[in-house]
Amino acid sequence: MTSARLASVGRVVAGRRPARRARVGERRAIVRASAREGDVEDDARCGRRRDALSVGDVVEIALVKRPGDGDATRTARGEISDFVTNSSFHADGIKVRLRSGEIGRVTRAAWADDEDEEEEDDETAAAADRSSSGSGTSTTSTKTTGSTTPSVEEGGAVRTAYVSRVSKTADVAAVKSLASALPGVRNVRVPVRGGGHMGYMFVECEDGEGMRGVIEALHGMEFEGNALVAQRAKEDPKPKKSKASANANDKKTTANKANKKTKEKKKSRAEIEAEEKERKLMDARAQMEAEALAELERAKRRRERELEAQRAELEAKRAAEEDAERRARNLLERRAAAAKARADRAAAAAAAAEARLAAAAALGDVRVDPSWRPRVAVLRDALDKLRVDIDRDAESAVDER
Repeated sequence: MTSARLASVGRVVAGRRPARRARVGERRAIVRASAREGDVEDDARCGRRRDALSVGDVVEIALVKRPGDGDATRTARGEISDFVTNSSFHADGIKVRLRSGEIGRVTRAAWADDEDEEEEDDETAAAADRSSSGSGTSTTSTKTTGSTTPSVEEGGAVRTAYVSRVSKTADVAAVKSLASALPGVRNVRVPVRGGGHMGYMFVECEDGEGMRGVIEALHGMEFEGNALVAQRAKEDPKPKKSKASANANDKKTTANKANKKTKEKKKSRAEIEAEEKERKLMDARAQMEAEALAELERAKRRRERELEAQRAELEAKRAAEEDAERRARNLLERRAAAAKARADRAAAAAAAAEARLAAAAALGDVRVDPSWRPRVAVLRDALDKLRVDIDRDAESAVDER
């Protein structure tokens, strides 16, 4: 890759980075907020964990945006061919490549219990409808008959009771034991999701008499601080599909897969080559983006090192200046102290001289005894002779040199 092309790619990527960072920041904030509220889906199901995905898994991805896509997000579904990232976790989903060649981040992974969750969602909605309708029926019955037991309307389930307002903190076994010991009970089903039950249960009885007995026994019962509400369910559980129908469904699924593979095989060579070319272009583009991002990161680190070196140099220069200033200040202080000491000594010497002069003045004029004059004259002659001898010795010493 030439330096000019790398620079252009770097400019394009740098231009996209603020908007991309803003979107990623908003998504991460949403994920953190939902995690604090307890409503976030499992990271593995949403494709944010790589260890929960493997090659061959069926996933739904948000395709990488291309020039001209605008704000619309394109999605695709298919089997994972390989992983395009080395990250073990990403808030927007792990980036993968499908067998069809599309590249994007996983938004949802296909799981075996997806259908079970959809059924549970349907049951939850139906339970809410039954609860609201059952509450109204119960109120009407209480007003008319004066009893706390709800009336059993016709047209609903024949042998299944629906019990709501069950405390979600109670254990599933304890919830089942409420109705399993009652006469005429065949099966107790407590829907469970995320490790805990959903606050209601279905009690399947042998006949209608058993169902009415269950409703009379459980309606209004205090359990874990809640008053239970028991009423006729909307419908009885449907019988399980027979093996023959299951085999037929399997055969139909197999035939659909075979038809799909046949359609894929019918692709022309030109289409296959075009898909392969597009995949290579996407790979090259992804590689160019990765290289540009890596180069930008390296430039950022170099700039940080240069700034750190400049800061260290400025700190060293400032420390040297402070040290020189401190030494000059100490020298000036020592010189000032020495000058003060000399001035003090000179003042003391002048004071001593003045004291001596004052003492001499106090003694008066010096008077010499006349008897000392001959002796002074002798001493003067001796001194003159010594001076002559010293001058002669000095002249002889100069001549010798």
